[in-house]
This record gives sequence, structure tokens and C-alpha cells, in this order.
Amino acid sequence: MAFGFFGSLLILSLLFKHFTCQLPNTDEFYVSNFLKKMGLNSSMSYNFSGSVCSWKGMHCDTKKENLIGLKASSLGLSGIIPDTTIGKLAKLQSLDLSNNKITALPSDIWSLGSLKWLNLSSNQISGSLPNNVGNFGLLEVIDLSGNNFSGEIPATITSLLSLQVLNLAGNGFEWSIPRGILNCKALVSVDLSSNRLNGSLPDGFGAAFPKLKTLNLARNEIHGLDTDFAELMSLTSLNISRNLFKGSVMGVFQGQLKEIDLSMNQFQGHISKVQFNSTYKWSHLVYLDLSENQLSGEISLNLSQAQNLRHLNLAYNRFAIQKFPRIEMLLGLEYLNLSKTNLIGHIPGEISQLSILHTLDVSSNRLSGQIPSLANKSLKVLDVSHNNLSGEIPVSLLEKLPLMERYNFSYNNLTLCALGFSPETFKTAFYGSSNSCPIAANPVLIERSGNGHKGLKLALALTLSTVCLLAGLLILAFGCRRKSRKWVVKQPSYKEEQHISGPFSFQTDSTTWVADVKQATSVPVVIFEKPLLNITFADLLSATSN
Repeated sequence: MAFGFFGSLLILSLLFKHFTCQLPNTDEFYVSNFLKKMGLNSSMSYNFSGSVCSWKGMHCDTKKENLIGLKASSLGLSGIIPDTTIGKLAKLQSLDLSNNKITALPSDIWSLGSLKWLNLSSNQISGSLPNNVGNFGLLEVIDLSGNNFSGEIPATITSLLSLQVLNLAGNGFEWSIPRGILNCKALVSVDLSSNRLNGSLPDGFGAAFPKLKTLNLARNEIHGLDTDFAELMSLTSLNISRNLFKGSVMGVFQGQLKEIDLSMNQFQGHISKVQFNSTYKWSHLVYLDLSENQLSGEISLNLSQAQNLRHLNLAYNRFAIQKFPRIEMLLGLEYLNLSKTNLIGHIPGEISQLSILHTLDVSSNRLSGQIPSLANKSLKVLDVSHNNLSGEIPVSLLEKLPLMERYNFSYNNLTLCALGFSPETFKTAFYGSSNSCPIAANPVLIERSGNGHKGLKLALALTLSTVCLLAGLLILAFGCRRKSRKWVVKQPSYKEEQHISGPFSFQTDSTTWVADVKQATSVPVVIFEKPLLNITFADLLSATSN
């Protein structure tokens, strides 16, 4: 009896121990459950055998006890992340779920207090960003770009004192940038581009980030002045394009900036002020875009010192009338846009020295003279439209056009032989130009000639049809008339029958020339037709109207 009782206890204890080992309280279970519930792409050959530390994208601590890194990007995961999955990975430090189709986060994800690196970019997560994001006190990198977040940027961001990278680009965040961001003094990179942010930058914005190297606020409606960025002395890349910033651009050219994009704002003032900014080292500059502002004066930047410049865009400003700036010393230039900058004179032939130039746009100016040969080997985009250029387009340039991505010579006074170009291309890319090709090689004239030939053929066909119809009617008319005359000969009138008195008798009207006939008119004519008639030659003349 006692043996049976203790034996039952032993069996129960073993079973309990067995089931306890199978409880879902391990990192292995949480990860496996997460991937399976999120619809892991069936085409992915994911191996769940062995320890979770050996699974693809998983990283454990040195003792192989806890999962500290999970990378599940581009696995086709979709839907809402369920609770009691990744939110239970207590020691997790790095989480990468980018490039999936996740629509919502679990409520327990904000309990991951050890998280240092969070990447949820390129998903479909919507709604507001909870204030719980402030729980990630150790967070160094957060990337939520390319989602559908909306509402305000939570003020609790002020708690992320260790934050170095903040990327919220490509969402629908609204209102102004919270002042609490000024506490994140460890920031090195900030990207808030392509949102719906408005208002002005918090006071002291520039001085708050001594380590900031990259700042992107493009495509918002943020107000501010150039002085807001004056104290960002570590900044190397600044993009505030497509906003509502005002003032002079002089305050921007500070420190070690390599990339500057101030395009599509409301900056104004004389651009020459930038030239006399002695504190800025132009040799650092690689990318400069000041297009679509209200800058005035002449283009007199220290271009001779910008030996490393690759991208230059000054288009659509209010510069004074000036000749083409000297840019031949910028041997590293790849992109040049001087569209609508009031340029006059000739396009300098020295521009061909820029061997790696990819894009050249000098459209909508008052340039005159001939187009140089432009022997730039890397040239792929060329726009010289809306100028006063004249003369022949160099043959060497025409030969390169089929290899280009885009070109436009329209609205000039140019001449070219458009052999090899379709009529459509000639009309769109060379509108207003003269085609000097002979007719046999002129696509426009060939098209016109082809249309003319079609019309001529139709006209000829109609004319021939009309002529044939008229000829048929005339032949029919003449035939009917001949039959009518024969009937008159065969059936003499009653008057004529009254004058016939014998085989050789003849009387006639003296008013006709037949009356003067003396001999031949009296010769009888015998017609072998029933009934037989005795008719003279004079009778035939009279019957046929002479």
C-alpha cells in the first residue's frame, strides 16, 4: 500500500518536472512562436533545429544563455506582432525587423529596457508613437522610417539621453519638433524628413548638439533662420530643402560642412556675402544646392577653392545678369545646374575639361553663339533649351545623343541634320530648330512627304474614277445618238415618201446645197432591207442632215 502511494508520487513528480521543462518561458519558444505567427515566408529555408543561438539572425551572450540580438529583416513577416513573443526577450539589446509588412507593435515591447538598437523601418506600422518610447533609457539607435506613424513626436523622447541616431523620416508626424529633443545631446544623426512637421525649431537648437554630424529636415513646413544652424560646428551634412526657412544663407556656411542643401526655401540676400565668410573652408564642400530661393547678386562663390565639389545647383534664383562663371577648375564636378540664372554670352568650351560631368543644365537663360563640342565622356543629361543659341550642333555631340539618358535643344535657333532621330524626337528635343538634312534623309520631310503622297494617291483615284465615269456616259450618249440617226435613214418621213415618184425621180428643198447636185444625186441607192425602198444619194444627205 505504502509502496503504491510513494510510487504514484514518484511518477507524478517526474511528470511535473517534464511538463515544467516544456513550459513556454524560453527565448527559443518566444522567437519560434513570433516567426511562425507572423507568417514567416515559406520560401525562406529557416532551420528551427538546435539552440536558438544557432538560428539565422540570432545572437546570444557569451554564456549562450540569453538572446541579445534578433535580426529578422526581409522575411515576409506581416500583420500585428502578438504579445508574449519578442516582448518577452528580457535581455534583448538589438532588434531589427526592417523591410517587412508589420502593421502594429505588441503592448509589451516597451518593457524591453535593455534595448539599445531598434530598427522597424520600411514596414506599415500606423498610429501614434506611444509615450512609452521613453522607457528605452539605454536606446542608442532608433529607426522608424518608412512607416505610417502619425501625430506628435512624443515629448518623452527627452528621456533618451544615450540616443545617437534618430530616424523618423517618411512618416506622417505632425506639429513641431518637441523641445525635449534638446536633452539628447549625444545625437550624431537626425533625420525627420518627409513628414508634416511645422512650426519653428526650438530655441538653442544649434548649441544643443555639439556632436551632431548629419541633419535632415527636408520636405516639411518648418520655419526658421539660417542662424539656427550657426553653432552646429561638427555638422558635415545639412539638408533643410523644401521648407520655409528665411534669412541669409551666410550663417549656414560654418564648420566642416561637406553637403549643403538649402533648396526650395525663402532665403534671400546677396550671394557674394558667402564669399567673404573666411571661417568656412570651401575645400570641404562636396555638395551644394541653393536652387529655388531668392538669392541675388552675381555668382561669385569661392569656386576656385572648392576643388572637391561634385554637385552644384544654383538654378532659379534672382541673380544679376552675368557671364558664364568659371568652373573649369572644378575637375571633380559631376552635376551642374545653372538653369534660369540670368546667364549671357557663350557657353565656354573649357567646360569640356570636366571629364566626369554627368549632368549639365543651362536652360532658360540668354546664352548665345554656338554650342561647343562638349567632349565630356561621362555626359548623360544635357539641357540647353530656351536660350538664343544658334548655328550647327556639332556632329560629335549629335553622335553621342543616342547614348544619353535625356537631352533638350528646343527653343533655340539651331541647325542640325536629324538623320537617325525619329520625327517625334525631333519635335520634342529639337523644337524650333532647322533640319539641314536632304529630303531623302530628313525625317520631318519624309513624314510630310509620306502624308502628301497619301493625299495625292487619294486625289488621283478620285479623279480617275470621275474621268472613267464621264467617259462611259459620253460613249453611251454617242451610241444612242448613232442609233437615232440610223433609224432616220431606215424610216423616211411622210413628206419624203410623198416626193418619191419612181426609181429615178428626185425632188429637194432648194435651200440646201443638195439642190445644186446635178449628177450624183440622181443615182438610185438600193437598201437591201425590208421593205425595199428606192432612195437616191440626195435622199441620204437629207436624211443625215447633210
